[in-house]
Amino acid sequence: MKHAKLTGLLIVSTIIFQVSMVSAQTKDTELQLKLDAAKARLVEFDTEHMLDSLDQEKLPRIVSGGILAGANLSNFIISRNHNRMSSYMHIGGELGGFLDFRVSKHFSIQPQVLFTAQQNYFAETDTANHLWSFGMEIPVYFLGRFGSMERGYIQFGGGIFTHFTFASNIANKFKNVDDPVIVPPTPTTPTKPVDTHDYSRLYSLHDNHFGVAVTVGYEFPIGIQINAHYKVSLSDIAGFYSENKGKEIAQALIYPQSISLGIGYRWK
Repeated sequence: MKHAKLTGLLIVSTIIFQVSMVSAQTKDTELQLKLDAAKARLVEFDTEHMLDSLDQEKLPRIVSGGILAGANLSNFIISRNHNRMSSYMHIGGELGGFLDFRVSKHFSIQPQVLFTAQQNYFAETDTANHLWSFGMEIPVYFLGRFGSMERGYIQFGGGIFTHFTFASNIANKFKNVDDPVIVPPTPTTPTKPVDTHDYSRLYSLHDNHFGVAVTVGYEFPIGIQINAHYKVSLSDIAGFYSENKGKEIAQALIYPQSISLGIGYRWK
């Protein structure tokens, strides 16, 4: 009888032990599953974070700079042209640099300083004069930029500029022009109109002016740029007036303009 009881207790103990082992194994399995799930989530997070880091676009520095060089064509826009004046473009050059202040991913402000040599031909009736000037231009552009540092940027925009002339033959050519010789009609010569205007104040051209500018260009990933610019003055440089019966009459309004094409390099 005692032997039967001991046998029963042994069997019960064995069953309890086996149940405990199974329960422990089940808990270990559940814990392992939870650990595996946590590891999977961690790996997924790290992968997404790494991909986001790889996909994040590299942007230029907030402040960068570079050099610019190019060729230009310049002449004058002439309005109220009572004296049949013409202006023809001639080639010149420019050299300078820029600073670029990045405001956002797609927008920046870029002031430039350019030393420019400009030429054109200025003609009135049958007389032509070769004009040249050397000076400095300070444009400030507001630029939109699209692209990336890996693929390159397209940039375009507009702004204002100021031109300062250091040396020129414009004043020498056109200041203090003598009054034209007016030949009155005679019985032996064909009738010609008599010009009663006083031209003693003709052509007092100013050397400095200001205006608006537009630009478009492309920047390669290595920093080399190709740029095109157009500038037109808003200030009349002529001071081109004559007197008629005590009143000043504007004979022409003259506005410089230029087109330039050049290259540049931005330091990374």
